[in-house]
Amino acid sequence: MFETKSLSPATWPDFERLFERHNGMHGGCWCVYHRMTMSEFIKSTKTGRKTMHHDLVNSGKASGLLLYDGDHPIGWCQFGRAEEFSAFDRMRDYIKLVIPEALKPSWRITCFVVDKERRREGLSKLLLEKALLSIRAAGGGIVEAFPLLVPGVAKPQYTGSIKMYEEHGFAYVAPIGKYNHLMRLDDMTVAEDGVL
Repeated sequence: MFETKSLSPATWPDFERLFERHNGMHGGCWCVYHRMTMSEFIKSTKTGRKTMHHDLVNSGKASGLLLYDGDHPIGWCQFGRAEEFSAFDRMRDYIKLVIPEALKPSWRITCFVVDKERRREGLSKLLLEKALLSIRAAGGGIVEAFPLLVPGVAKPQYTGSIKMYEEHGFAYVAPIGKYNHLMRLDDMTVAEDGVL
């Protein structure tokens, strides 16, 4: 039986268990890459990144959903207020878009993690649906996502796929940088089953 829980001081040990099974994910990112400048990230250590995320949790500034199978944490989706993930605002291609005020994002979805043993079960889609429901419950608004598409790489990326976002109502906007692609969800009218 799947269940989602918000990241909080109470669920941090489960987040920690999930990420430590994967060495902190992606070179020890601990899901703080989009909260830092590139210089800050390069200078930081795996332990420092973990501590940073833990401090954000304890101060109520971290956000995301953990996915459980019973008591076992098997997945994670990070999302939050757009200003929490300011790294995107500094990308040159994003700045060039000159996004009008009416289309400025309220939320951003940045990352998905699914246990290696549980991949190809549609769990990222489930996490996305639950994240959108949480966003709607918090007032809704425009949501941005930045899926990666790396030529010649077939394996799923930590950002989710363009196809997955399209299936949930996101529209393709523009390429951002070398591999990122901006997608936007304008309408936060979500059905009760979580499907747009």
